[in-house]
Amino acid sequence: MEMISVLIILFSIPPSVSWTNLAPSRSNARAERLPMAALSVGSNLLDQMLSPNSSCDPSQMSPTSLAYIGDSVFELFVRSRYVWPARRTTDLQNLVVGRVRAETQSKIFRKLLTTDTFQLTKEERNIVSRGRNAGSSSGGRKRGPKRLYGSSDGRKSENGGPEVYQDSTAMEALIGFIYLTDKDRCVNIMKFFAEELDKIDDEEGVVR
Repeated sequence: MEMISVLIILFSIPPSVSWTNLAPSRSNARAERLPMAALSVGSNLLDQMLSPNSSCDPSQMSPTSLAYIGDSVFELFVRSRYVWPARRTTDLQNLVVGRVRAETQSKIFRKLLTTDTFQLTKEERNIVSRGRNAGSSSGGRKRGPKRLYGSSDGRKSENGGPEVYQDSTAMEALIGFIYLTDKDRCVNIMKFFAEELDKIDDEEGVVR
């Protein structure tokens, strides 16, 4: 049924519109000539392709599965943010890794929890709690990068300690949940992250 709807919309495009204009282009002028129906269809289809199947219930997903999605969403956001202006591949990779690592995520996440700009719902706070638990060490097994552990007994290191990894996992689980349940709200939380990254960039003199 969805494919039929797509075909109906595509074949309803006026003959005066060149089909070559439907191809991807770097020209804003050509992009503006695309019919809004075609743009909407493309956006909706991409959204479907980048989401689990329709039977998926995010509220029933494990926090690690949500974090798995959230990690991808946040990394794509960061990569897209810094890929232009052009940088050497090594510099780009180092910059991205520095922004998606647990220490930076923890710093941003703690700002999120104390801001009035983005208030978490009850369900989202529950996701955060579950994400923290999923990122905690248990049964003698340490979770997260070794650099977060200062000694064999798990005492806090200069990198923040194991709770930093808990923050990171909670943040990624939250992003994954919001991405799957409310795209508009996902835009808002990403705007908050962008503002915090702007501050870090300004402190480090990063050009964006």
